[in-house]
Amino acid sequence: GWSGDGRKLFVNLQENNALVTIEFSKRGQRISTRIDALGLKDWSSRGGTDGLDLVEDGDCQLAKYNGFFSLRLADSITVVNIDGRDFILAANEGDDKEYGDFEELQKEDEVLDKTGQVLLPNMVATRRVVRNHKSKLARGAEPDTRIGLGSTAVDYSVPGRPVLNRLVSHGARGISIYRADRRALKLAWDSGSDFEREQCAAFPWAHNGLQDASFAPVDGVLYNASGEGFRAVIEERNAFPDGKGCADGGDNNTGACPLGQTVDERSPRDGAAPEAVVAGVACGRLLAVATTEKQSSAFIYDITVVSRPKLLFVRHLSPASKLKNPGVAYGGRELGEIDPESLVFLEAEFSPSGKAGVLFAGATSGTVSFWEFSC
Repeated sequence: GWSGDGRKLFVNLQENNALVTIEFSKRGQRISTRIDALGLKDWSSRGGTDGLDLVEDGDCQLAKYNGFFSLRLADSITVVNIDGRDFILAANEGDDKEYGDFEELQKEDEVLDKTGQVLLPNMVATRRVVRNHKSKLARGAEPDTRIGLGSTAVDYSVPGRPVLNRLVSHGARGISIYRADRRALKLAWDSGSDFEREQCAAFPWAHNGLQDASFAPVDGVLYNASGEGFRAVIEERNAFPDGKGCADGGDNNTGACPLGQTVDERSPRDGAAPEAVVAGVACGRLLAVATTEKQSSAFIYDITVVSRPKLLFVRHLSPASKLKNPGVAYGGRELGEIDPESLVFLEAEFSPSGKAGVLFAGATSGTVSFWEFSC
């Protein structure tokens, strides 16, 4: 996104957890480039949140864990200018890198056993990491919680003897707002535990659940257009009882599970995983709208006072998903948006109806809807 004066371009580097600022002269020539890290989110008692859900029990249980952090790894950013100052909004989904057979994100119980013994060849862990790992398990966190093995978590100074010195997950389960100062990018606000807490309060059947392309019906359009590998993924998602399917996909037949039957499935991984964020003026206020990728929930904030945003309400873009899998809901023409990756905020002067609203595009559902604000 561009700065208010059109002189700076802010570029997101998702897998690097960073933002590039490119400054241009009045003649359009690049005169400087800066890279700022988006930082870590602290889930301990000192982190200023209500905690996160790492327990896959079909319920909403937020807890704080000492020594547990998240890379933000924003999937989407948008820029707003308030009183001449630029602010960058980031939707902190989380993602990981793969290098051939190596995956940066690993299950914690494949890195450390329950006693804290390191399971990877030649790697060692600090006493603090072992203590925090055992404390997490004692409090009920899933043993297979995903943690990263990038340089934020592991010291590779001695290549033959890497040191695990921090437990770091991917995705900060919310949105952040950064102030773009001349010399640095500074965190102005973070949504804390809003996404998990408020999604659960409004739509407990969607809490940290999962709906994506793998829930497509066997022998459907996507299945028939896919290669052998992804067909096998779809088949497993639809298989019951020998796979990940359900006894009732929403039409009294076995098939892929409805979203309402996947509660907590993403808790050990990235939770709510916000995918996109946009901002604009509606009803005389500056609003931000963010969506979660796997649960299709939309969060609407009033960010007029940018240092103290207020969550106004939460909406679900696919209510039918509570009881119906995507294939069944699509067949009934009631699917809505699944995986709303792309949003467009239309202020009143650009809206076809004359009212401000948001266009939501579902990447998995292949659908678009327009929601207006009522003032």
